[in-house]
Amino acid sequence: MLFGVFGDIHANIEAFEAVLAKLKEIGCDKLVCLGDIVGYGASPRECIDLMRAENIESVKGNHDFYTADLEQERFWEVKDYAREAILWTQQELTGDHVKWLDKLPFGLRIGNNEFIHASMETVDGEYWPYIMDRNTAQFHFYLQDTPVAFCGHIHIPLLFSHNGEDIRMEMLKEKRLEKNPIFKYLVNPGAVGQPRDSDWRAAAAIYDDETGLVYPIRVEYDVKSAQKKILAAGLPSDLAERLSRGV
Repeated sequence: MLFGVFGDIHANIEAFEAVLAKLKEIGCDKLVCLGDIVGYGASPRECIDLMRAENIESVKGNHDFYTADLEQERFWEVKDYAREAILWTQQELTGDHVKWLDKLPFGLRIGNNEFIHASMETVDGEYWPYIMDRNTAQFHFYLQDTPVAFCGHIHIPLLFSHNGEDIRMEMLKEKRLEKNPIFKYLVNPGAVGQPRDSDWRAAAAIYDDETGLVYPIRVEYDVKSAQKKILAAGLPSDLAERLSRGV
């Protein structure tokens, strides 16, 4: 099966539409979202509506989790600008949108592949670890029981591999994942709506679970339109400015 895997849309409909068009052009059999459909950007309703119209399966990200917390009963360990965006998003969404976000699962297993937002270290929303290096990856690999898993959250396309003893981290590039019972892989496709690897283009990954081939894709989109919407909504200007720099 040819998977198109993406996440961290962050209410950026321009980036989402561009990535979706590219994945359809490639001919993916299955599309999977790694969460954070909303947050930061100015088009949360449009992004949720497109997810639902395309019947794309998704896990729940931390921004989805907090947005569905209308009573603020959960601990929001986020920066001030993120909190401001979450509160704004809550006002923009209908009750139906919020319920849809709240019902998203924390994890998905499709075939012999696992899909999560942050880390297998915790998949209940208690906290959201960042897998940024080999040390933080080890806690995930202890709990990963499939050969390949996918996560988002850090907005940087990375590939982690575990050979049973050591963990290796590298930027995500075209690679054939070895089918060896000892090996485990964790793939991060980067972010659709707010990349943080100094490349402003929307990011996603293609994975063929028959051949083991995985590779990243980058897609240009109308970033100026996305920025104008953020500013027009009265959201923090930094959320608009960073889009053109990929940070």
